[in-house]
Amino acid sequence: MPGRGGYRCDMAEFEHEQKIPVQARAVFDAARDVSALDAWLPDGVQVEPSGPERVTGRVSVGDDVEEADGYFTVDEERRRLEWGDLDGEGYSGWLEVREDGPAESTAVLHLDVRGDHASAVGGQSHEMTDGYLGQALDRLAALAADRAT
Repeated sequence: MPGRGGYRCDMAEFEHEQKIPVQARAVFDAARDVSALDAWLPDGVQVEPSGPERVTGRVSVGDDVEEADGYFTVDEERRRLEWGDLDGEGYSGWLEVREDGPAESTAVLHLDVRGDHASAVGGQSHEMTDGYLGQALDRLAALAADRAT
């Protein structure tokens, strides 16, 4: 199936890693709080709970708004979150928080974009999506630091 502009692109992957001077448990607790996801997600992304391990997500780019029902799972032991749309044709990803020391951690944020979404095609949309991951980790670090004080 051709994507926008006649291109076929099955998937694009993005990943960012950031050191955070906050205990891993505190960072993970801030990230997994579904009611506070909007506090650290990038601009244009909104998520709200819609049931056990279910969310509704909205992605706004300019005047375009995409909405999808998705899953949101929490793995306490691995300090890992996983999410994605239920049909598997859009967005999915994960966040994992590692303990680096008594008051230091590393957060790794990964995003897969499937199908004919503009972010998967490349160019400016690709760069914007990549920047949004960095923005999300910066916001998560600030939220975790604020909650830890």
